[in-house]
Amino acid sequence: MALFSAAAIGDVQKIQSLIDSEDKSEDSRGVDVNCSDASGKTPLHIASANGHLQTVKCLTNHGAKVNVIDANLQTSVHLCSKKGHLHVVELLVNEGADIKIGDKDGFTALHIASFEGHVDIVKYLVSKGAELERLANDYWTPLHLALNGGHLDLAEYLLTEGANINSCGEGGCTALHAASQTGNIDGVKYLTSQGAEQDKITEDGWTALSLASFRGHLDIVKFLVNEGVEVDKALRNGMTPLCLATEKGHLGIVEVLLNVGANIDDCNRDGLTALHIAASNGHVEIVHHLISKGAHLDKCDKTERTPLFCASQKGHIEIVEYIVNKGAGIEIGNKDGFTALHSASLKGHLDIVKYLVSKGSDLGRLANDYWTPLHLALDGGRLDIAEYLLTEGANINTCGKRGYTALHTASQTGNIDGVKYLTSQGAELDRSTDDGWTALSLASFGGHLDIVKVFVTEGVEVDKALKNGTSPLSLATERGHLGIVEVLLNVGSNIDSCNQVGGTALHNASFKGHLDIVKCLLRKGAQLDKCNNNDRTPLSYASQEGHLEVVEYIVNKGAGIEIGDKDGVTALHIASFKGHLDIVKYLVRKGAQLDICDNNYKTPLSYASQEGHLEVVEYIVNKGAGIEIGDKDGFTALHIASLKGHFDIVKYLVSKGADLWRHANDYWTPSRLAFNGGHLDIHDYLLNREATKIVKPFIGFKEEHYDYLRSTFGSEAFPGLMPQYSRTYDPYLTSPQDSSRSSRKSITEETMIISLDEYSIKVPISPDDVDRAKYITAEALTTIPPDLNLDKDEVIISVGLKLSPPGLQFKTPVEVTVSHSAIFTNPDKAEIVLYTRRTGKIFLLS
Repeated sequence: MALFSAAAIGDVQKIQSLIDSEDKSEDSRGVDVNCSDASGKTPLHIASANGHLQTVKCLTNHGAKVNVIDANLQTSVHLCSKKGHLHVVELLVNEGADIKIGDKDGFTALHIASFEGHVDIVKYLVSKGAELERLANDYWTPLHLALNGGHLDLAEYLLTEGANINSCGEGGCTALHAASQTGNIDGVKYLTSQGAEQDKITEDGWTALSLASFRGHLDIVKFLVNEGVEVDKALRNGMTPLCLATEKGHLGIVEVLLNVGANIDDCNRDGLTALHIAASNGHVEIVHHLISKGAHLDKCDKTERTPLFCASQKGHIEIVEYIVNKGAGIEIGNKDGFTALHSASLKGHLDIVKYLVSKGSDLGRLANDYWTPLHLALDGGRLDIAEYLLTEGANINTCGKRGYTALHTASQTGNIDGVKYLTSQGAELDRSTDDGWTALSLASFGGHLDIVKVFVTEGVEVDKALKNGTSPLSLATERGHLGIVEVLLNVGSNIDSCNQVGGTALHNASFKGHLDIVKCLLRKGAQLDKCNNNDRTPLSYASQEGHLEVVEYIVNKGAGIEIGDKDGVTALHIASFKGHLDIVKYLVRKGAQLDICDNNYKTPLSYASQEGHLEVVEYIVNKGAGIEIGDKDGFTALHIASLKGHFDIVKYLVSKGADLWRHANDYWTPSRLAFNGGHLDIHDYLLNREATKIVKPFIGFKEEHYDYLRSTFGSEAFPGLMPQYSRTYDPYLTSPQDSSRSSRKSITEETMIISLDEYSIKVPISPDDVDRAKYITAEALTTIPPDLNLDKDEVIISVGLKLSPPGLQFKTPVEVTVSHSAIFTNPDKAEIVLYTRRTGKIFLLS
């Protein structure tokens, strides 16, 4: 854009020309001097950054806004302060520029000028009221930034103007920290002379001495120790200035610190001393110096590692030799029992291994988990070290952790060269670990085909199983290693061998969904319907895990789809339980019985309803599954879904005509089960559905009652039916005065149930509760008993029940299940109850 180009080169005439030409245009809206580019910069930003004073004047004279911010939240004043254009800064400030605006980092123009070292601009901004103690986003003040930029003159000026010498910036850093970190010796000296706190620590515990020691600023370290600072003041992680200098390899600083009394054996929070750190980092000269000053050779860290261990682990042969020659113990083990030789063997440092062996290190030393250096060399894939250790006399068959030999280790890690070498040296090929793993088992499980081929060629036992009965074939099958499966079968592995739970390779492959292996096993003659100890077939497992392709293949090969396990559970039960709709559909298409029951009389629909698989429920029901089949407890699919809280399934089953009043063996209805399970939404839904049932006219209704029902609830509905029981209502109690004499008696298997189906009445009676009667009969009352006196506001609205013979008496109250309802001319003042009324010595249940 022409205006930006002119601003960049300071072409005032071009800018004026652009403005003048637009002013003369009849339809012009004028040049927008405040337009911005993609980065949010205006022509004024560009001219200010380039120091074109006259251009800036021209733009501001024509309305350029001085406080517009770009994408970095910087104004024109930020840009010219950074570049050192004092006159432009002055002009902009006189035009109203706000010098207190911070950019995206919180830097004001004073911060930027201080960092860049523009003394004249800093002085001008301060004279105009710039904030000396203004904190940027990282808490840096202009003083910090001046020292970070190495501008001591500026720092001195800011301090004379009142800047706080001990103000904390990012992480608690003061100006002295900043000067020490950047190596500004003059700044350190000046700040110290002005009273800066020399031992002040940052949030992480850094002091000025720590920073200088870590950064390698020897002159600052010397100055600070001469000032008497604390030489052992540590970071929060326990690192002292000596440890920090040691870590970075600053020998001169190490010498200075030790000369002024730094504690040579101070530990960080991991227990590492300066000697550990120097040994681990390979700083030979510092190791020499520390030992010459009396550093503890065998001091252990928190994991019981010595400096020798650290040097051996990191491969620093010179340090290992020096420390050992100075008397370090070569057999000291860490918390895992690993010695320096173990560590060097694992990490593959052959030169250190040879040196330690030459110094008498124990080749057969067992770590806490019984690993030897030989095991660790092979675990790390270092055949060269393994060969060396064997030539030096290491026992090839020594058992390590859980009975593992070197061959087990090489086989497990896939080290084919190690396996071949160990085999050639006489390693026991069929040796088992504590859990029964052989080298072949480990290679089969790990998928190391080349190693498996070596072993079968060597004639190992291909069916030698783990202690749990799992053979190499089953292990390879479980992990999906087809090539190994083929090799093992080709050399005669028993295809139907079982583990301790009766599982075969085909069970494993089906469970894991390895279709290619399933095909291979069946081609080789594996038994399709072989059952494990729980009578489960491969089809059962494939259905459980949702492997449709495996299910299809096995079924097409003739697998029995109706075979049940020890609980009578079939593949369709399992697929329904797990919600595998695709497998359910396939099994049904192949003729699986929809209503097949397991040993508990549960159907596939029961399982799908129990687990909340709506799509499976819909499919099975649409295919003709019976929705009223009850299990051993009399629970239908609706009972189960209500109890489990699967609202969507409840709604679906109700829409398909499921019986809302169906009683389970213990008389539970779906709505009661929903309430008992805490699913009040389902409970309310079912009650509302129950209320829509047309109720048989009751004894005692008058025409005005029906008129009320029709006008209030419509011609197709009667008022809502009350639930048979509630948590607070005891149907056994006849009146308050009877409560002390009444008690609930559980119904035994001998209980008789008298049923009047026409009126939905059930009466369970235990023979033990009847005083006398050989036969008991029941009949519905067709008239109101004359001895039953009703109050003015009462009416009999349910069916009465009469038991014979006359004068029949019960030792305890009788439980009656009866559908009931009520209406009232003034429902707001009504109370609906289910009650019994005692008339003489006979219970009449109304």
